[in-house]
Amino acid sequence: MAIIQALLAFLTRSAGKILNTAFGWATVMLFGQVPQERQIYLSVIAFGSLAWIVAVAGILEPSVATFLIAFVTVPAWLDKRWIRLGMIAAVAVIPTLIGWLSTRLIDPSERPRGAGPFARMVLKGYPFTLGLALTLIVMTIFAPVIRLRALARRWTIQHVPIIVKPEDYPDVVSDVQRALRAGGLETEPRPASWMLRMPTKFLALFARSAVAPLMADFLTTLVAPSIEVLVHPSDIVIMGRDFDAARARAILAEHLTYTKAYLTWTKEANQIEEQLGALWRSPTSVASTRRQLAEIDGQLRSLKLSYEEWEILFRQRLLIDLQLSGAAPLMSPEAPPPAESTPRATARPLARARRSFRAGLRAFASALSKHPS
Repeated sequence: MAIIQALLAFLTRSAGKILNTAFGWATVMLFGQVPQERQIYLSVIAFGSLAWIVAVAGILEPSVATFLIAFVTVPAWLDKRWIRLGMIAAVAVIPTLIGWLSTRLIDPSERPRGAGPFARMVLKGYPFTLGLALTLIVMTIFAPVIRLRALARRWTIQHVPIIVKPEDYPDVVSDVQRALRAGGLETEPRPASWMLRMPTKFLALFARSAVAPLMADFLTTLVAPSIEVLVHPSDIVIMGRDFDAARARAILAEHLTYTKAYLTWTKEANQIEEQLGALWRSPTSVASTRRQLAEIDGQLRSLKLSYEEWEILFRQRLLIDLQLSGAAPLMSPEAPPPAESTPRATARPLARARRSFRAGLRAFASALSKHPS
């Protein structure tokens, strides 16, 4: 009996881990990797929506809810009516909390102001909770299938965080395709897999206003023989073999710099991006550009940014320096090959170093012979 109980406990824990992993995959595949400041809110919203659907089941049968939440059954001494009352309270309260949290997914300047608009946004938490719960249940089934497909092809998955406004999504997809082409990767735009499109449409039906910043109406994948690039409004997902995915990411890091998509996620960093983008698109004289770069450098030194954002802005700034110097892009098939004299030029210093080293050894040996110990 003890062995059976231990086995059941092990299976229960394993099932919980598997479901948790699948749930994580489902969230990432549905929304992409969202900025860290929004990730916390999105995670709470996602778990809250599932807790709500469990609470709904608990109203009908309390034992189902207690088992799904804590993997325990209702004790015989506990009146199920109390559990049912608790579930009714959860069903009533959770959507309002999710409605409030959904306002944190929107840029502060676009959040509802005033009691009336804010209350309407909070009340939209009810359809949002229902739609997200059902969508995540479906995605928890589909996500492992999509991941297994990638594993079967020995593909890895890499992410490039971006922020795209819904109205700019088609232009950004074109920019991504153009950037990949500039690096020598020809891709063809196709609708994303139906396993992603169907849940996305379903969620938009219930909660378009709440998730608009994180979802696209026509989710698009750029397909090449060696890679697939899925463009989310908050993430670019690159799937391919290790080398192919890394190369595609390097190409995007260089060529997908000044577009309608933000590569940073805080307002202050976005403003720096806009200034750098203006310099990139409308270059003035070299002296004027360098003066403006010096001003931007001063802002970068004074701003409190995460290392990831600083690195992105620093790379963008270096690209302007590259443009000023007239050098060709690094990740480009049109980049000029190294000059033929390069190996010979490299060999000369090495030969001189070897001759100097031999001369030093001879001098040292001569000194030892003149002064024996």
